[in-house]
Amino acid sequence: MDEIKLKVEGMHCGSCEALVKDDVGEIAGVKKVDASHKEGLVKIQYEGKIDLDKVKKAITELGYKKK
Repeated sequence: MDEIKLKVEGMHCGSCEALVKDDVGEIAGVKKVDASHKEGLVKIQYEGKIDLDKVKKAITELGYKKK
């Protein structure tokens, strides 16, 4: 499994983390998502290839900014 880490601004609480986990977790190939509002970080574990543009779009559509 591969992993990518993205810096994300705008998450303020556990609910924000849950929204990101749910939406990004639905993207094909994504196996696990960990989000931390304290660190401003989203870690994504995936198999094969994932569409990084879809990941970024899912995050920005929730109102957060990908750094």
